[in-house]
Amino acid sequence: MKKRKIGYLAVSKASWLTPKIEAIAERTHESLKTLPEEVLFHGVTTTEAEAIARAEKFRAAGVDAVVMHFVTFPVGAIIPAVAQRLDVPFLLVGNLEVPGDGKTWEQNSFCGVNMAAHGMNRLRKHYSWTMTEPERSADALQAPLAAVRAMRSLAELRIGLAGGRVPGFYTSNFDELQLRREFGVTVEGFDLIEVAKAAEALTGAELAAAELTVKKSAARINAVRADELKLAARMYGAFRKIAEKYNVSTFAARCWPELPDSFGIAPCAVLGMLSDTGYITSCEGDVTGAVTMKLLEFLAGGGLPFFVDLIRCDAKANTGVVWHCGAAPAGLSRCFVETELRLHMRVDGGDKKGVTNDFALKPGRVTLAKLDTDADGKLRMLIAPGTALNTEPFIRGNPLEIKFDGEVPVLVDTIMRKGFEHHYAVIHADVKEALVQFCEWMNIEIVAVG
Repeated sequence: MKKRKIGYLAVSKASWLTPKIEAIAERTHESLKTLPEEVLFHGVTTTEAEAIARAEKFRAAGVDAVVMHFVTFPVGAIIPAVAQRLDVPFLLVGNLEVPGDGKTWEQNSFCGVNMAAHGMNRLRKHYSWTMTEPERSADALQAPLAAVRAMRSLAELRIGLAGGRVPGFYTSNFDELQLRREFGVTVEGFDLIEVAKAAEALTGAELAAAELTVKKSAARINAVRADELKLAARMYGAFRKIAEKYNVSTFAARCWPELPDSFGIAPCAVLGMLSDTGYITSCEGDVTGAVTMKLLEFLAGGGLPFFVDLIRCDAKANTGVVWHCGAAPAGLSRCFVETELRLHMRVDGGDKKGVTNDFALKPGRVTLAKLDTDADGKLRMLIAPGTALNTEPFIRGNPLEIKFDGEVPVLVDTIMRKGFEHHYAVIHADVKEALVQFCEWMNIEIVAVG
């Protein structure tokens, strides 16, 4: 992935510029240089002509965002001059300020941010704003920069749809061209027959490598036969080969009924292995679920998202249990020694065929989210942050109990009244602020509880 770039535009009136003001810009620049992006800075900008020249340099460099810092109240013409030349988000920064020598209000920084917000709003630009101290600028911009990274990364995302959605799951329907239009996401469809053929065509070395992945995926094996483990290795290796063929990094898989019936095993544990090894994968052919998982991963700067159902809510404890039937990546286990490859609890009546990976998930701060559309096709995002509790493996599969920040009855009523899909994504990070910023910029309805 190419290195992202940020343009840093510190602006001031020339008559207000002093060594003290220039030092504020330099200290801010030093803070911004701690970010993973390359930061382009050409000195404090004081005129419209300078602003135009620097905007052109930013455009030529292909910056992904511009930090517009009001080291003092600016020349007003700078704002539209830059905005009209760059189709990127603008992160407006002002400084917390106290009177200087002789009670002089040296920066008037907040007022400059206010002027810029008005201009950006009328020019219909994506923008955020914050007030901070120079040395804390990088920290103050974490949420909007996470949203910028997510926007750019989604535009490069290629998802492999294996076999389409599962029967009757209209919640897994999606508009492929809407995803392409709104986010730039590409979906490559392929048939499950191709998975079977790729599995048979694995070389000895490829199969051996896949078998090692299966062996490392759990602490123990419970009743799963050796031939089923070999099938799991072949399936895992097949998805890896298909990822290479179609240049995809993410999957949405039709995990039943064909794979258990024809391939011979449920793919649950294999889907978890794919997520654990860099190929984030959703179940039941849910492409928007895969998009949500990747979005959460991008916003969190990494980590493992998990594809879940919400299966139980306790209003008194203000908790809910999320779960799926054994497809979680083992990297999310609360304790690896609890991971166990087992026969699927439902397929063919239960405990007849492998392979699931059963364990409870780890505790910590989490965000539950789901991208879907309302009845009119408009994009919306459910957002519910909370704290995952230390959950016992009280049911088969992968349970996780979450104490939500918002009121659980409100969350449940919102889901039901608005008719949200029954699939969700969870990541171990609090990304609500960045997710809200992303949705605002992408014109996605925000449905936040908590």
